[in-house]
Amino acid sequence: MNNVDVQKRAAKLRDEIWRLNKAYFIDDKEEASEDVRDALKQELIQLEAAHPEIITEDSPTQRVGAPLDGRLPKIKHLTPKESLSDVFAQEELTDWIDQMERALGKENVSFEFLTELKIDGLNVTLVYEQDAEKQKPLHYHLKRAITRGNGIEGEDVTHTVKTIESLPLSFELDRDDGPKLIEISGEVYMPKAALENLNSALSEEEKFANPRNAAAGSLRQLDPKIAAGRKLAIFCYALGKDTTDALKITTQQELMQLIQDMGIAINSELQLLHSLEEVEKMYEDFQKTRDSLPYDIDGLVIKVNNIQMQRDLGSTAKAPRWARAYKFPAEQKTAQILDIQLQVGRTGAITPVSHLSPVHLAGTTVTRATLHNADEIARLDVRIGDTVVVQKAGDIIPEVVEVMMNLRPDNSRAFHFPLHCPSCSGELVRPEGEAVHRCPNNNCGAVRQEKIEHLVSRYAFNIEGFGKETIDVLLEQGLVSDSADIFYLTRDILIQLPLFKEKKTENVLTAIEGAKHVPLDRFLFALGIRHVGRETAEILAQRLQWPKSELSVSTLAAAETIHGITMADIAITLQAQTAEGLSTIDGIGGVVAESLTGWIAEEDNRALLHKFENAAVIAIQPEGTHAPQILTGQTFVLTGTLPSLAREEAKKMIKDRGGKVSSSVSKNTQYLLAGEDPGSKFDKAKELDIYVLTEEEFLKLLN
Repeated sequence: MNNVDVQKRAAKLRDEIWRLNKAYFIDDKEEASEDVRDALKQELIQLEAAHPEIITEDSPTQRVGAPLDGRLPKIKHLTPKESLSDVFAQEELTDWIDQMERALGKENVSFEFLTELKIDGLNVTLVYEQDAEKQKPLHYHLKRAITRGNGIEGEDVTHTVKTIESLPLSFELDRDDGPKLIEISGEVYMPKAALENLNSALSEEEKFANPRNAAAGSLRQLDPKIAAGRKLAIFCYALGKDTTDALKITTQQELMQLIQDMGIAINSELQLLHSLEEVEKMYEDFQKTRDSLPYDIDGLVIKVNNIQMQRDLGSTAKAPRWARAYKFPAEQKTAQILDIQLQVGRTGAITPVSHLSPVHLAGTTVTRATLHNADEIARLDVRIGDTVVVQKAGDIIPEVVEVMMNLRPDNSRAFHFPLHCPSCSGELVRPEGEAVHRCPNNNCGAVRQEKIEHLVSRYAFNIEGFGKETIDVLLEQGLVSDSADIFYLTRDILIQLPLFKEKKTENVLTAIEGAKHVPLDRFLFALGIRHVGRETAEILAQRLQWPKSELSVSTLAAAETIHGITMADIAITLQAQTAEGLSTIDGIGGVVAESLTGWIAEEDNRALLHKFENAAVIAIQPEGTHAPQILTGQTFVLTGTLPSLAREEAKKMIKDRGGKVSSSVSKNTQYLLAGEDPGSKFDKAKELDIYVLTEEEFLKLLN
């Protein structure tokens, strides 16, 4: 900026800071967060430091006062790990209570909540094994420690977890009987004082931005001596389902007491609460005092205390229904928009992205933030040159939430959404009823790049060694044209690429070969079909009739026989589906059904499957995941307490056999599965002449 621009910017900043401060300190109105006010003040400080001649006596600055590296072995978890659903407001907690009451089929349920601090660290599962030679008291020793990873498998970090001084390597359990393995989950964290001590010995470039990054980096060290010197700590808060059942634990509070009795640290700030009002008070108290704690927290974790009620509520495909993470407000900062560019996704979706002046936000430096779509740009009236408020949605994705109109440059111009794709120059389309513009060109270079990046990503084929730059070079030089071409790469091709020396080439070829036998759900996800995410791919893998074959294959080790699904059979199975039939599968719906049938109807996509087939790619379907689809087209409603089946167990039986589960009785309901105290759903079923099943009749129906 020239001197005139500097003076104009400084004047706007002074006026805006004073306006916001007056609103907050005098008028008792918070028009911007403290983070935003601080960010504006810091910008003004930097401007005045570079241009002392612009400092004025009334400047706010002159007043006193008010973010698996592949080296560690991967281990499969004993039980899949779930993540928590987040809420950010009291209203969302009220909705959660309503959802749980509907799931239980009861009204005005008296819930008890065990509420804990949400420690900002790295999730780790500990597995302790019983020493068979030592009888009562039972003796257990630490067998393994595993990071959460993708929820199915994580990294083995036993060597570094053992260096945590507060964690016992063994313990005794004064019981007559106990499980062979005890599975305990917790959060490894670095105390604030330990981070400060660690950073004091590091250069500016090496310093860790926050305790969580420091804990994660320390835990993944290959040398345990490095981790030992960093004073990591752990709080534990959960047992695996099998462990909980084996030890006959009935409440979350009892579970926490047992962990503590084992000599394993739990967070002492947990509270047993009986209402959302009590939860809100605890939330507000710790929001005020969080900075005084010796560790970082980012909210509360609220869990239904009763274990049987947890079982009845069960989980979605990703998270338990009986728990919520009540997150503190996202950290906000201000930044200037330097440019707005379009990003092309693997399905052709166009996402406008703002390029920002660098800003430190929630522990990482942010230089880009999503603007979502053309409607959001119009709603915000965001322009290049604007000063905007940026926050991380769910503490992960940076987004622009507000334009500070008082700081807008005098010469700003409205942003008009482009009409053509930034990659192939094709005309963009916006389907009726959708907010997103799309590039319809399947041969668009950006679309192809995104599809290949998606295929090699962690939750798809998980092939390490392919960065964005490498894929860009492969496409640019015509060495690949689609995602299946990854499996046709040879040593002669890879060795020519930038940064590909002998060792990396060998590792990548090994990774490609190892990825040829891929779980079916990950393969379906890897195809990049619109609306088919990880959860939908899992449902399709479990619910469709996939023919398995006994296939002779050659691995790096030797020839072997596996039970797999060929690409030809996948094509045949998908072509046999109808949108109407797919829509009857719980969790699919009409939009996904139309997308899937439309995808397989395209000749290019069938050719892609054939290309995978010729590359010897095989999908693996785990045994025992598919039951006869005898309930297809049947809708069930559950009510009351069943004699022996947990509600979620009964739901799973229905869904595994092709049935749908609804939360309310209607004329489209075929069966009401009723236990004790059925409530109003029973009366509605009788009124509509819907067949009411007992648990015994239900089990007979399944056989």
